[in-house]
Amino acid sequence: MKTVGLVGKIVMAAIVVIGLVLALLMGIKGEILAEAVNPNASADGSWTGVIITFTICAFGLGILGLLVDFLLGLNLKTWIIVVAIVAFTAFLYLVMADGTPMKLVGYEGTDNQSPWLEIADTGIFLFYTSAGLAVISILYSEIRQLFR
Repeated sequence: MKTVGLVGKIVMAAIVVIGLVLALLMGIKGEILAEAVNPNASADGSWTGVIITFTICAFGLGILGLLVDFLLGLNLKTWIIVVAIVAFTAFLYLVMADGTPMKLVGYEGTDNQSPWLEIADTGIFLFYTSAGLAVISILYSEIRQLFR
């Protein structure tokens, strides 16, 4: 766990340093930097795309780090449950979801196609399964309370 913390601190420091360097270059040498990347550009904000891309990447790395930290802190029982849920969802997507296009009168959009319909089918099957398991657990709990 100490290694993960050390790697996290190093990555965080690198992101902060890169962000500060980009901010300083944007503020102080924005025109020179814009011309170095694109000789035909002026300091009209065309360099802002690099800052936005860096921000999105830093945000993604932060989310990834959060997930890794969370997953490394789980015990074996929780890992088994997470793997079972992922496997069941994959089974629903690969086997149960067929992605048959729906006949929608007057709809000409692009969302009535196989990948989106398979994702929707998987979501519906997950909802039905969750609702069924909730009803079963409520019934089990009530029946168990009767015999205590």
